Amino acid sequence: MSSDTDRLSVRQFATDPMTVVRRHVVGDDLLHHGSVMALATAASGALNYAYQVFMGRALGPEQYGVFGALFALFYLVNVLGRGIRFSATRFTAELADDGPALATFTRRFLWQSMLFSCGVFLVLVALTPVLSGFLDVPSALFVVAVAGAAPFGLALTANFGTLQGLQWFVPLGSYKVLLAGVKLALGVGLVVLGYGVYGAFGALVLSSVVVFGATTLHLRGRLSTTGDAPAFDYRRAYRYTVPAILTGFCLTVPTTVDVILAKHFFSARLAGLYVAASVLGKILVFLPMGISTALFPKVSTGETGDAGDIDEADAVGDTDAESSDAAPKAATGLLTRALVYTAGIAGVGAAVYWLAPTFVLTTFYGAAYADAASLLQWYGAAILAFALASVVLNFELARDNNRFVYGFTALSLVEIALMWAFHSSPLQFVQVLLLGNVALFVLGIIEVNS
Repeated sequence: MSSDTDRLSVRQFATDPMTVVRRHVVGDDLLHHGSVMALATAASGALNYAYQVFMGRALGPEQYGVFGALFALFYLVNVLGRGIRFSATRFTAELADDGPALATFTRRFLWQSMLFSCGVFLVLVALTPVLSGFLDVPSALFVVAVAGAAPFGLALTANFGTLQGLQWFVPLGSYKVLLAGVKLALGVGLVVLGYGVYGAFGALVLSSVVVFGATTLHLRGRLSTTGDAPAFDYRRAYRYTVPAILTGFCLTVPTTVDVILAKHFFSARLAGLYVAASVLGKILVFLPMGISTALFPKVSTGETGDAGDIDEADAVGDTDAESSDAAPKAATGLLTRALVYTAGIAGVGAAVYWLAPTFVLTTFYGAAYADAASLLQWYGAAILAFALASVVLNFELARDNNRFVYGFTALSLVEIALMWAFHSSPLQFVQVLLLGNVALFVLGIIEVNS
């Protein structure tokens, strides 16, 4: 942990280890809120992976390859949703203490998000012939099914961003679990009824509608609408949306576009094996995601996440110079703790994938996917690096460091270009992904220390 904020010494730990642990771990607000979101992410992730595994078994490798490419397209569309969510979180956190202003901003931002989402739907429908040809899917209607998930799916991210900005992590986590649960139940039902890939994406659409309605009613019931709301310059939100969408691009594309390219370059069977490895690999991103979720609003509002930092500063009598550096040091301490927690969670998963890839694949997907073992080994390592890089990216966006966001985006584009150029085998794809993600993390560390 960072000595800047934690001031943890060997002498202190040797003298009273329980007090040190209680103060630096039990008293860590980032860990508390991150744990709430980690539990919710684990629960929703389990439901999401049950959904993926069911589709893999029910559809078979060839149709699952089609489903995987379409699902990756859905995640690429959600790049825009991540931008909406980051913007909602950033300005909700800023307005959290002004009830009327917060209620007005939330309501107007939601309507604007819905209009934008409908525009995305129309664009996807217009591009259906091009997208279906590139993905080599048998019917253009598959792409229309993906487009159908856009309107409510993207608007839902505005509500999730509001809950995150207010640091209402229990409701946020509960709705994430509800979304995954409804999607699984409807997906299983529709596929069993014989709707195949259409049923799988129909579940995405319907689950988004259900949770969008629930979150909208929740926020309207909790946010005050009394009093005069001061004018808010929405141009700030629009300007912030650009780096926010780029951040969403960086968090989504490096671990999603590879699936689309795999479907484009490889046979149906190899693409299906690659999808299985990528789905399991992404668990290592989803599990520690709660830490980044809790980190963002705390950095935006200047919280330390550890009340003990202030007490100790008073006890040792900080100088004026030290006090002036307190905020950046506290933020760096938050980042350090977030990286430690993320490395601990994702590192264990990567080790399991490296040591027992065949067991993991056959347990979740069956013997038909055993040949993806080497892919899963390298994919786990690649995603570990990406999970750490994504923490730094969230941190820098929360600090309005647009320069870093643009640099991260440029390097992500280079990574995509390398995957396009080097595709002799699925394993080479994963190794390029690993090198790119390590470079992204190194760039982040250099920026933080500059």
